[in-house]
Amino acid sequence: MRITLALIVGLLLAQVARAEPDSFDLGTGRDGVLNLNVGQGIALSSHAPLGKSVAEGGLELVVSGLKIAAGDLVMIHESTGLSSSADVGNTKPVSLTGSVTLGRWELARVEKVSSSTPALLTLTAPLRYAYATGRAQVVRVPEYSDVVIQEGARLTVSPWNGKSGGILAMLVSGKVVNEGRIDADGLGYLGGVFRAAADLNGCTELELEQGKGGSARGEGVAGTASRTGLATGRGNLTNGGGGGNCAAAGGGGGGHGGVGGIGGRTATGDGARDQGGLGGAALSYSVFERFTFGGGGGAGQGSDEAGSNGAAGGGVVFIRATAFDGKGVYSASGSTAGASTGNDGAGGGGAGGAVVLRAVDILNCGGVEARGGAGGNTQLDKQPFGPGGGGAGGRILLEGKTLACAPNASAGSAGVSAYPGADSYGAGPDAGTSTGTVQEVAQPFQVPVTPVITAPVSGEASTTTRPRFEGTAGTTGPVVHIVVDGREIGATVPGSDGRFTYEPTAPLSAGVHDVVAWAESLGVASKPSTPVRFTTPAVVLADGGVVQMAVLVVPSNGDTVGPTPLFAGTAPNGTSVGVVIDDGPDNIVPLDLLGRFRYQVPDSAPLSVGTHKVTVHSHNEAGDDGPYSDVVGFEVVVAGADGGTDGGTDAGAVDPATPMVLVPEEGATVDPTFMFVGVALPGTTVRLEVDGAALATATADDEGVFRHVLTADTALAKGAHKVVAQVVTAQGEAGLRSPEVGFQVRGPTDLDVGCGCGSAPAGMISLWALVGLGALVRRRRMRS
Repeated sequence: MRITLALIVGLLLAQVARAEPDSFDLGTGRDGVLNLNVGQGIALSSHAPLGKSVAEGGLELVVSGLKIAAGDLVMIHESTGLSSSADVGNTKPVSLTGSVTLGRWELARVEKVSSSTPALLTLTAPLRYAYATGRAQVVRVPEYSDVVIQEGARLTVSPWNGKSGGILAMLVSGKVVNEGRIDADGLGYLGGVFRAAADLNGCTELELEQGKGGSARGEGVAGTASRTGLATGRGNLTNGGGGGNCAAAGGGGGGHGGVGGIGGRTATGDGARDQGGLGGAALSYSVFERFTFGGGGGAGQGSDEAGSNGAAGGGVVFIRATAFDGKGVYSASGSTAGASTGNDGAGGGGAGGAVVLRAVDILNCGGVEARGGAGGNTQLDKQPFGPGGGGAGGRILLEGKTLACAPNASAGSAGVSAYPGADSYGAGPDAGTSTGTVQEVAQPFQVPVTPVITAPVSGEASTTTRPRFEGTAGTTGPVVHIVVDGREIGATVPGSDGRFTYEPTAPLSAGVHDVVAWAESLGVASKPSTPVRFTTPAVVLADGGVVQMAVLVVPSNGDTVGPTPLFAGTAPNGTSVGVVIDDGPDNIVPLDLLGRFRYQVPDSAPLSVGTHKVTVHSHNEAGDDGPYSDVVGFEVVVAGADGGTDGGTDAGAVDPATPMVLVPEEGATVDPTFMFVGVALPGTTVRLEVDGAALATATADDEGVFRHVLTADTALAKGAHKVVAQVVTAQGEAGLRSPEVGFQVRGPTDLDVGCGCGSAPAGMISLWALVGLGALVRRRRMRS
């Protein structure tokens, strides 16, 4: 498929606000010239798994064992761990678009590197996206001035090991002259490993334990283990090919740009049944914004020690340069599976990976390949056994002023049986659906022109909370992203004259704001525009008061939660609160009489596994937005098969019946006599425990609020304390417990002079309760 300028705007609109903000162009050339002589080979190996999850806007990466220095360029790539995976055995295309993070990447410059282990990399600019540990890797990206690969020489990369590797990435400010080979062949997702089982017949299940006649599936974007914890059986899991079933069926080929081929049938003694591993599914995504590896093939099945493993998929080759020349080859093809030498099935071939070559000038070479690997043959001629399915073709993107490279993303052939006339014995692939994709962009690679914001002007006081943004940008099909106070609020496409306008769909909070714009074209970003500072008017209530900032109490920054978490906090005033998750729509919830709010993510719309962010803001009677709170980052995990969690400590959602202590808040300092305040379901009885000892019981009222006042007789001692609220059932049994809240009690000499706090019967009710009382007074005044 050849792409021209006439198609570019359509492509951009399909991926608006999703492409990576990458303005590093062709790099700095700081690594000098790379010259590989005849017969010489080098494997780039500077990569490591991300050691700690990082939120959007983060400036630090934690890694171990990465060879890196200040000033280096790194790529952060989410390589594995697709959480919303398709069901086992579903060979329909898997979409990696929208909010799905798998395959997403960005480049970042390292400002400094700590001497600690693991190392802390401080970046020069915030990350645009969040990345999760266990899913993302960090790769050093060399910046060469020129690259020369002589005939017979090879440049490659260390393989994907389940955590990192498999990506050959570099920027070249000059020319790449390749007379040899630059490749990541067979360095992607791993193939299933053959293990002999008992001599069994009649297997049919998509998921089947190895000891009961299933064989290992190949690795894909969701790994190998399904939601049940099994990694064996003929069912594919996303683009990983399924393993053959008993008796002696072949493994399925891996998928990527197309679907992998099915494995060959069972032995004739088992009825020659169609129980070969299913081919891995195709992956649907824009190669301008993300890329991934080819799926691994599934293992063959058998009871002897003669079967073969599934083959590994292709890795990734990512190069940008001024020009490419020479007769050499660039390749990220899948591996061919080994043969079965006895009474067992053979493994499936690996799918082709991804090759991305982008040139300012000519792109000339001897070939670009992301071919699928062939399925394994079965060599015994006494009777037919299942050959392996062929791997699907991968993904190729070529961009340059002149394109003179022959691309090949063909599928790998099915393995064949040595038994006369058996041929592939039912093994695939289907040439119509297994071929990969090739995209050719007939224009020079270029960084878009930096936009200029013309309205509002610097220092302008807007008369509305929805100011119109105007400016100029390039005319070669960019999308302009509008970012206010570090948060993207929308995007627009300039007209033919390069002018753009954008009107916010949601009001901005009152006060001072900074706006910048950056342009994006085919996955490459401009530098951000010069910031423009402006102000918006205050959002006022009907009684003339100014809407104040809401405060989110639960969750805290960095918390681990389930897929339907509870968000709760307080607001000094306003009529409702909007809870905004991941820059999505307002989830509007009411405030109770004490100015508190709570929002539970519904079971029908759970959050995806991974990192997220949330912010809250109050509204006035007209629905105008008050100021946004600080952004809170958190991570969603799900319960693992062993009852534990997958990457976190809190496996489930917060049950709405869980009580919460709101007063005192974490870290607060209070008087010896004060009022405990919390929330629970209306009518619920809770037991308050202080420092592990039962203090009192209280019942939540019709608003879901429970209270307990400490008197002089029950005053707490000076110092640190901890409180927990626990539900008590009608039968007197202990139920759900609130999170523990730590607080300090001040001594008599610490009391605030002149406020009357220390002598108040209920003590100082705390700021939270005063806020609630203020809200109650205001609401009564509004009703009168």
